[in-house]
Amino acid sequence: MKIEKFVVIGLFDLYNHTLDFKTKYSSKSQTEEASVIMMFGRNGIGKTTILRMIEGLMNLNFDVFRNTTFKSACLTFSNGKEISVTGAYEEESQDLKYLIVRYNNLETKLHPSKRGALSPEEKEDETNFIKVYNSDLDKFSFEFIDTERLIRRNIKDQMILEEDLYKGKIIRKKKNEESEYLVEKVKDFIRDSQVNYSRYFSSEEPELFDRILRNLDESKKISQTSLLERIKELIASEKKYKIDYLGLSKEKWDKKKLENRIKGSKSDQNKLTIIASYLEVLESRNVERMNLAERLLTFEKLLNELLHDKSISINQDGFVIKSKNKKNEELSVNKLSTGEYHLIYLTALALCTKVKGTVIAIDEPEMSMHIGWQRKLIGTLTKISSKASPQMIFATHSPDISVNYSNSLTTTDYEQN
Repeated sequence: MKIEKFVVIGLFDLYNHTLDFKTKYSSKSQTEEASVIMMFGRNGIGKTTILRMIEGLMNLNFDVFRNTTFKSACLTFSNGKEISVTGAYEEESQDLKYLIVRYNNLETKLHPSKRGALSPEEKEDETNFIKVYNSDLDKFSFEFIDTERLIRRNIKDQMILEEDLYKGKIIRKKKNEESEYLVEKVKDFIRDSQVNYSRYFSSEEPELFDRILRNLDESKKISQTSLLERIKELIASEKKYKIDYLGLSKEKWDKKKLENRIKGSKSDQNKLTIIASYLEVLESRNVERMNLAERLLTFEKLLNELLHDKSISINQDGFVIKSKNKKNEELSVNKLSTGEYHLIYLTALALCTKVKGTVIAIDEPEMSMHIGWQRKLIGTLTKISSKASPQMIFATHSPDISVNYSNSLTTTDYEQN
């Protein structure tokens, strides 16, 4: 399930906006698996508010609607379902009386100034609404990156670290925990994706068991040479994709023993068929490792192309950043510049993208970034999220960010009745 469209009517009593998610925009220079939804326009029309409204509808947090003048808003999903919110206002004062939220045949009224139902009588409707909606969106992941807040927080953390370095262990520990967040996020992704591969990677291949049954039904003659060649390819792919370097888990199997079994089977098709099925299992696991390795190595390669005086390397514990000075010293994330921290934060988020229902919304991604980075940013994020096909929404003022993409936002004037 994906998002198809967001519509808000009467935003600020000035605008009607439609954000279309259906079209898959691609860079002029490459084909991308991620759907890129670009949103640009003049200041003040509500681009950031739109992202916050989408986030609010996804997470059932309606504070942005309580604090913003609007008539109605609706988020439509690819399965045809939609969630909408409408403001009910006092006729004279135009103060908000309550919010009406609808999802399919469910409806609930919410309090105008605080979270929760409008009244005790509405509480049961609200509880049922939340239960049904959260169940339907169980595998949906929405991440909103407020770049200004992210950068402001990072700058503040750096100032705290410098000022309180001598004041004891507590502040340093808190800061160290902050700096390890991205490393831990990547570490968790590497571990989890090896256990729950389909959560992070899409595949058009039939299930392993179905493939084995199909091969058995086809009754093709299996040669010793073809099986020995498949073993060579397995070993070669492990080296090509640096499986050991990345510390990825591998099955324990004896190459020499398997080769001897194949050679000793001669033309016994029953034995060769069993061995071929076993190889099918090994190859299937290996494809999963290769796809994970490819995403990790792409993350490492593209970041090293962008970083000037630092290098980054992936390992099973996340990643390590080092200075390119004579000491080649290891650096924590809090030693990075604001722009570098922003870049690694966004790319780590793309790396850990899940395959189903992932939406990443980024407000003004160009902030604190050199123009060269701005031009490469979207291509970098979409390449890193290989085989996950997330929806990426960008609200930007930068022509260097948006140059290869059409505007998905349509705006008209709101005319009150």
